[in-house]
Amino acid sequence: MITEFSVVGRERVKSLLSFMICEDILNYAYPLCLEIPRQKKHVSLIFHKKRLISIGRNCFKTHPQAKKIGYAYEEMHSELDAYRKVPHNDRNLKLTLVNVRFNRFGELRMSRPCELCTPWCREVFTDIYYTDNEGLKRME
Repeated sequence: MITEFSVVGRERVKSLLSFMICEDILNYAYPLCLEIPRQKKHVSLIFHKKRLISIGRNCFKTHPQAKKIGYAYEEMHSELDAYRKVPHNDRNLKLTLVNVRFNRFGELRMSRPCELCTPWCREVFTDIYYTDNEGLKRME
């Protein structure tokens, strides 16, 4: 009985820690999203373990890689903006992508990588997380 309780207890602690980390990420990303002068305010955070390596935002800036991927108007998505800022010597690490989107009222919205981002993101990142209206989800 005690062993089973300990396992359940550890799982609760693990869930609580995950929740706290999730809240920290969202609290960090919220002001970054609001600074973006676009209707859809996406921010991508790239982590190695718990260390933040790079931050990217969707922006009007064009990039040759955006053209190669096929983005409309060759404008960078937040995933590409963040990944191009990752130092080259860190690109072989196990990286985690966290996509966050808030609307202008501060409400969470869907930030799942688009069909153009998904293939290359799956190749580059070990784990991919994104927000929807309810919170942070892991991409399967």
